[in-house]
This record gives sequence, structure tokens and C-alpha cells, in this order.
Amino acid sequence: MTSIRFDLEIAEACKTAQVPYEDFVSTVMAGSYPCLPGVAPGSSRRFDDTDLLALYIYGRLLAFGFGALRAGEYACRAHAVLKSQAQAESVSIALTADGGKRVVVEQESSLPPPAKLPEKIQFDIGAIRQLLQRSIEGRTAEPA
Repeated sequence: MTSIRFDLEIAEACKTAQVPYEDFVSTVMAGSYPCLPGVAPGSSRRFDDTDLLALYIYGRLLAFGFGALRAGEYACRAHAVLKSQAQAESVSIALTADGGKRVVVEQESSLPPPAKLPEKIQFDIGAIRQLLQRSIEGRTAEPA
């Protein structure tokens, strides 16, 4: 799959990823979103496709009932994995045998058997990319 390239400022990224801007800014101010894209002096923060995917995951984790700190932590873990494995088909937050949670990346050819990860929240990266692209296209097609 060809990766869609995004380059959005923070407010537009929040709108695209369906994350309330004010809530996200509060989370960032509290230090609960460590993978926030960097900024050069005098310029605005820009979200690329991986940043936007992580922001979308963050918003969904909040919707699933995660607190801002945990949602930011797991979204940023997913961000790191997606940066290193751009061809990932799926990213999951999975329960471990000791009751913890971990981020799991699944490639199309190496999906683990369901018995290994009985409880997980799975994110279909291809579907999320398409959703985000449609969101951007829908707003750019709207009259100003």
C-alpha cells in the first residue's frame, strides 16, 4: 500500500483525527503525550502521517475509557513502532499474561494465532489511513 503523506498543523490534525483540540493541548501541557512532533523556533508543529495515526489511536483509546496519561503512553508506543515498521498492517494494545499491556505490531504475513493474544484492542492501520484521507479530502472539497 502506498503511504498517504500528511503535513498538518496541530488544530487541523486534531480535527482530522477526531480528537478535541483543547483536551489534546491539556494532555500535552501535562506531559502525557511524549511523541508530539518537534517544532523549530518560529514555526508551527506539523503532523506527518505517522503522527496523525498515533493521534487517531490516542483519541480512540480515550473513547475506550483509557485516561489521558495511558492513552498518550500507548499511542506514543504505537507511534514508535509505526516509525520503525512503516508497512505494519495492524497495531494492537494487548494484555500480557501478567496483566500488563503491550503494543503489538502485526504484519499481514505474520498474524499471531488468536489464542496468543486473547484480549486486545486492534487498530487496522490501512483502514485508519483511508479514514484520515477521506476526512482531509472532505474538508478540502467543502466551500470556504
